[in-house]
Parts: sequence; structure tokens; C-alpha cells
Amino acid sequence: MLKTFTKWFSGLLICLIVAIIGYFLWFKHGVNFIYGAHTKVVDHSIFATSVKYTVIKDVNILSPDGQSMLPNRTVVLDEQKILSVTAEGETIGRSIPSSATVINGRGKYMIPGLVDSHAHLLKSPNDLLLYVANGVTHIRDLGGPPERLELREEIEQGRIGPKMFVASPPIDSMGRLEGAFWEIITFHKNTISVEHAKSRVREFAEQGYDAIKIYHLDMPSYRAVNEVAAELGLPTTGHFPLTMELSELAITQQKEVAHIEEIIRVLIREFGSINERGSAEFFAHVEARSDAIIDDLLANEISVNTVLWFMESVTEQYNDLETALKVIPIEYANPGIVEGTQDSDEFKVGWLPGYNQFEPEHGASEEERKKSLIFWQARGKAHHILLKAMARRGVTLLAGTDSGGNLVVPGFSMHDELSSLQSAGLSNAQALAAATINPAKLMGSNAGAIDTGKRADLLLLNKNPLINIKHTQEIDTVILNGRVLDRDKLDAMLAAVKQANEKSRKLNIDRYL
Repeated sequence: MLKTFTKWFSGLLICLIVAIIGYFLWFKHGVNFIYGAHTKVVDHSIFATSVKYTVIKDVNILSPDGQSMLPNRTVVLDEQKILSVTAEGETIGRSIPSSATVINGRGKYMIPGLVDSHAHLLKSPNDLLLYVANGVTHIRDLGGPPERLELREEIEQGRIGPKMFVASPPIDSMGRLEGAFWEIITFHKNTISVEHAKSRVREFAEQGYDAIKIYHLDMPSYRAVNEVAAELGLPTTGHFPLTMELSELAITQQKEVAHIEEIIRVLIREFGSINERGSAEFFAHVEARSDAIIDDLLANEISVNTVLWFMESVTEQYNDLETALKVIPIEYANPGIVEGTQDSDEFKVGWLPGYNQFEPEHGASEEERKKSLIFWQARGKAHHILLKAMARRGVTLLAGTDSGGNLVVPGFSMHDELSSLQSAGLSNAQALAAATINPAKLMGSNAGAIDTGKRADLLLLNKNPLINIKHTQEIDTVILNGRVLDRDKLDAMLAAVKQANEKSRKLNIDRYL
């Protein structure tokens, strides 16, 4: 009897273990799909381009201070750098080899390559081509697994793609079981104590990450992570602890805020219910608090990622998701990320109706919808108020898009962000600086300006972006670390990604095209 029971129990236990393993494998497969891992990957090698001695003649260039266009310049490139920039009538100072590529720049405008300072590649390598085709020559992946470091090295060795700055996997503070599950389904890494948090930072430093990404840490771990990172010479970027007060900005060692939303979220917590107290009073609260916040940002040299267009889009997704989907180039976004999953109304991941976390809850009353819309609209305007104050007082702003987020199409979103920054009150020159020289200085990348000795990451535009910021979309040529990619090659990249997406798609999106 006992032997029979033991056999029965052992068999049941084995079945249970197999079922649990099977469940986790199934769940992980679904997560990888959501991250875009199941989409057909474009053969990037067909776009390989050699570095050549290149001369761009008679072109208008953005001045090193970013304030004006300098006419009739000749820009010479070799060995992935700018060899010289000369005005009309000045001698280049060296003979041009007969094998040089010569580009007529008459009537065109050269600016530095763009930097998306808040990107998420997830498991979507085709996005690298979308960035390049849209003139984004450098991305800052704020939270990447170890394989992202390998991809960074591949690009350094010549793979077509933007130069990559890679922050560590996001660090959280959770319980053991919750944290273990979170690690399985995301790139995040959990910590269970202050010492554990410190060890995570040292581990990431040894692996070669460019920065430490903070997510939802408790306050003691938050301070410890920043302290150890500072000792190791690594910047920290990311979110605030959920309980953090803005007074912490006066003493924090965090060097970058991942999006203005982090500050707005705390201001909302300070203020209380926007619906109960009113939007006007909330805006007055934001304005009243702005100077003290900015004083601390400036004193501690903390830079701020803008991520403005995404926040504006959240309001549009809530208000009219169908229309919001029709105004983005959805056909280029990774189908896995777009299609996502819907396990319940409480857990929705994806961009489409029924899958989108920002659309109104099923069965929400008209009154509930109205209150939510007031909240999202007030939140969006608060971003504008704080952003304009930051720009006026000289906070280092970084144009980031949070690509990979809902409706944020990699590469294309950089131009959306620049337009939003201009609409929010930044000058065209300030918007361009946030996407070029500001992040370049922050990273020490030797790019971000058109000057002798700078890295040859450049865009040749058909129209002047200082007159209209939307002209950054008028790309004739991308020069990526000295490699010239003309319009035909850029269009071929876009076409290849679109075709791969079409072959991988499970849900029909024709009504949004």
C-alpha cells in the first residue's frame, strides 16, 4: 500500500514539475513574442558600406554653437572623422584623392546625426535600420540585457546601426518570489537588500555597461546604488523610488532623470486629486514648484530626458485610439510589440484596441472617461510648463522618445519628439541641441557638432531645420561614422523592415495604414 502511494505521489510530483516548467517555457515564449523576438530579422549585411574619403561641397552647415546655418562650406571626411571644414575661398589644405566620393551640397543643409537619448531595443534588431534610415546615428538604450553589449560591439566593428550607449538592466527592490518572477518575464534585476543592490552595480560595471539604470528601488537601496556608481565613475539614470520626495534632488547622486514624467508624477502626489481640486490649481502648483526643482537640478548637474511626444500620445490614445494609430507609421513597428497580448483588463500589453493599456477600461462610464481624460490632459500640460521653465533656465535637456513604448516607432519617433519640443516652446536650435550636442557632451562621444576632428555622424537635409523643425525629416543622405548612405539605400532599409514585418504579422492592421 505504502509503495503504491509512493509511486503515485512521485508520479504526481513529476507531472506537477513538468507542468510548471512547461508553463514557464510557454510564458517566456509569449514574453519574447511581445518583445518582438519572433519577427523575421532583416539581413543587415546587405546594407554594409565601406568608409571612404568623402567631400561635401558648397553645403550649408549648422554652426558649432547650433544657432545658425553657415553657407558655402566644404566638409572633408576620412577615417570616420571630419578632417576639415572650410568656407568659400579657403583652401582645403590637402589634395583630394581621385577615389574620393564627392557630394554636391548646394541647396542642402548639414546637421549632426541625431541621438535618441531614451531608447529600448528590446528584442527587435530590425529597429537599428529604422534608426539609421531616420537619421538617428546614436541611441542610448536605457536598460539592456548582456546581449545588448554584444550588439554594441558588433556595431563598433562595422555592423550597420547607430552607435550604442547601453545602460544596465533596470534595478528593482522586490520580494524574493515577486522579484524572481519579474526577472523571468523582463530584463529587470531584483535586489533584496542594500548590500545586494551594491553588488548589482559592481557586477554591471564589470560587464562593461555605460550607465546604471534605476527603476523602482526602495530609498536606502536607491541611495546606495547611486553612491557605488559614483565611486565607480558610472552615471545613473532612470526612475525615482515610488516614495521619493523632490527634496531628494538637492542631495541625490543620480545624474539623469529618464523622463520629465518622473518629476510630474511626484508633483501629482504632492498636489492630490486633479479632478477634485481642478487643473488650474494643479498648474499653479507646478509653476510654483518649478524654480526650486530646477535649482536642485542645476546645482547637481542633473540632465533630464524629455520623452514629451509619448506623454502627449498617451492622452490621444485614451481619447481616440483609432485616430492615434492612423497617424503613426505603424507598418514599420515590430509586429510583436504592436500586437502584444491581453490576459485580462488588468494586464494588457500592445498597441491595438483591446490590447492597449491606455485605452479606457471596458465598461467605463462617461463620467469616468471624462475624469480620466481631464487627468491625462492636465498631466500633459504640466510637462509643457516644467519643460519650458527648464529650457529657460538652462537645464541640460536630452531628446528621448522611450522607443518601444506604445505607438513610439523607433527612428520616426525622434522627429515626433523634436516637433513636440518646438510646440512646447523650445526654439528650433534648442530642440536640435537636445538631440545632438547635449547628449554628445554627456556621453563624451566626440560627436554632436560639425567641426574638425569630430566623429563623422552627419545628416544632409533638403530643407533648413532652423526654419522649421519638421525639416529634420527631409533626409537626403545619412553619414554614419564616415559611411555614406544615400536616399536609395535608406529607402531600401525601410522597405526591408516593412517586408519582414508583413511576413511576421498575425493581426491585420490595414485600417490604420
